[in-house]
Amino acid sequence: MLEATWTDRQRREAAFYKKYAVRQTPESVDFAPVNGEEQRPWNPYWYVYGLARHRHVSPRQKLLDFGCGVGIAAVRFAHLGYEVEGFDLSQENINAARILAQRHSLDERCRFRKMLAEQLEYDDESFDLVVGIDILHHVDIPRAVAQVHRVLKPGGVAIFKEHVEVPIVDPVRNTALLRAVVPNATSLEDHITEDERKLTHDDLDLIDTHFHRVEKVRFTLLSRLDRLIPHCGDAMRGRLERVDQRMMRLCPPLARLGGTVVLICEK
Repeated sequence: MLEATWTDRQRREAAFYKKYAVRQTPESVDFAPVNGEEQRPWNPYWYVYGLARHRHVSPRQKLLDFGCGVGIAAVRFAHLGYEVEGFDLSQENINAARILAQRHSLDERCRFRKMLAEQLEYDDESFDLVVGIDILHHVDIPRAVAQVHRVLKPGGVAIFKEHVEVPIVDPVRNTALLRAVVPNATSLEDHITEDERKLTHDDLDLIDTHFHRVEKVRFTLLSRLDRLIPHCGDAMRGRLERVDQRMMRLCPPLARLGGTVVLICEK
């Protein structure tokens, strides 16, 4: 992979994650989201892990962790029993992922490679399942999604958890005036890069065209206010997420205002 051919955006992302891996590298992984003893379907991350758990039927199933970062999700998927491949454009993230898999004695079920989402080096129809958590808003979506479809086996499923634009709220937030007053800021703590952007309605429509069927499950209504609540911890955030889930079930049109979506894409 010739880094000289990378776009400016890819170089900025790699530079960000070089710093991120140093600061955010975990010492261990909490396997509660995949063990099945507890379930939190109101939380989008736990929801994704629940989908992966229910789809695991054989130790020969191959899963691609699409943009693996420091390897937390990949190690969890390997713990479930998948053969896991993970890639990232940051060598520092790849190094951290390999160490994490070794610490949990799952390195034989995990393989990590430096790679671009837009130029996957895997063979056609290689994976039963592709899972991407908070990754599409960092990449060239048309090219990346085309690669996902290519490497997914017929009948396979791609699952993505993503941030999406919300009607009224995000268009106002993205006006030149508000951006001048409250500019977007990068954050290693919150995993915010210079070039990331929420998925738009057009992005979701494009993803639809690549797959036989796409189910969209929305999250994050009131729970997006968690940062405005003093000392809001996991317990309070979880209560807000449960309220969100009830509200969207009682009034489905409210789902359009959900700022997070889990896409379940069937090939």
